Amino acid sequence: MHGWTCAGFVDLPPSRGLLLAALLLAACGAEPGLGDTLTDDTLPGDSLTNNGSLTNTSLSGADTDDTDTDDGGTGPGTGGSGVSGASNGSGGSNDTIKFDVGDGQDSHGTTTGDDPCDTDGTDGCECTIPEHTPCDAGTFDPFYAMGLNCPGEFQVNASTNGAPSAIGVRSSFGGSNAFDPREGSVYAVIGSGHIADLDLVTPGGDSNAGPTHCNDDLGNYDPGGSLPAPILTNDVGGDCTQNAGLIGTGDCSNTINGQFTQGGSANDYTELRVVANVPPDVTSFSYDFAFFTTEWPWYANSAFNDMYIGWLTSELWTGNISFDNQGNPISLNAGFLDYKDQNGTLNVFAGTCMRQHAGTAWLSTTASVSPGESITLVFAIFDLSDSILDSYAFLDNFQWGCEPTGKPSTEPIG
Repeated sequence: MHGWTCAGFVDLPPSRGLLLAALLLAACGAEPGLGDTLTDDTLPGDSLTNNGSLTNTSLSGADTDDTDTDDGGTGPGTGGSGVSGASNGSGGSNDTIKFDVGDGQDSHGTTTGDDPCDTDGTDGCECTIPEHTPCDAGTFDPFYAMGLNCPGEFQVNASTNGAPSAIGVRSSFGGSNAFDPREGSVYAVIGSGHIADLDLVTPGGDSNAGPTHCNDDLGNYDPGGSLPAPILTNDVGGDCTQNAGLIGTGDCSNTINGQFTQGGSANDYTELRVVANVPPDVTSFSYDFAFFTTEWPWYANSAFNDMYIGWLTSELWTGNISFDNQGNPISLNAGFLDYKDQNGTLNVFAGTCMRQHAGTAWLSTTASVSPGESITLVFAIFDLSDSILDSYAFLDNFQWGCEPTGKPSTEPIG
């Protein structure tokens, strides 16, 4: 009889023809056609679904000053109780997906998901991103405001920690459009002081050492010499992207410890927290933020130095992911502090308590993740050494992405 090989047909004895045919079918295989369709069955894993409800179910807080001239701010105390969160989303294979292409990148250590890119980075990769439509119109939910947990979309576990009056949403800030939302209609706000105070105008000639507004003690929200887990303040002393053994031993960014130990203790701590399973094939995420502080200029380069931390716990990184190009954490000493209102004349701070003080423009942080892994994200702000002279962070435009970065990066927008 005739037997088929990868090169053609050969004459074979009948007794060996069937055996050789079976072996050759397995050895030669068949390449899929270029027109084959990717189906939902090819996407590994399931999305994490959760009802999205907040830990602090009563986001109620009163304004601390009767002269509130609310200008675009909708803090928790101004709109009743917060939205309870998204209903169970479909997640997984029912989500509409879009495709992007990026270069492959080798990762260090063991990771959960397969790298969707080829190993040498020559052929690019196919990355699936859950589709998103903003759902934050009229909401008081900070996670909706950031672009998370919209009904019917990819879901995460969301929680808060801190004074309810220090968590809210806004639609604008100051006298210009510099702080309009980056996504949807509003953005989330967290602070080491009351959110409602942001709309209280700094009196002319106000004391920088003891501002009239945005200068509050939030009460018993003082973690002291350590921060809530999983945040670690110690440096790892090396590069986590080159030595995977450092991951989980401290702050991979090596940006927290120097300033934190100088201050001694954390007070008026406030956070938003997200626990999520990374969507299949996704290799990064990003979010936008801005930082403001009344501690500038009086306490610049001192131990009284509020901090903002974006903490990531993942297989590729444990540590702060939001810091400037010089390795400084986000504070009044950060390189991104573009708006310094020394004379109280900047339009971007008109009608607010940030008159005579300082803040950044919108910034964007991007960090790498492994497809399908479980991550924890903590967006945290706190006073150092004292409980007054407040600082705030605006948070918006969370997105899953296809841009593995190696080390996390933070850049100005525009």
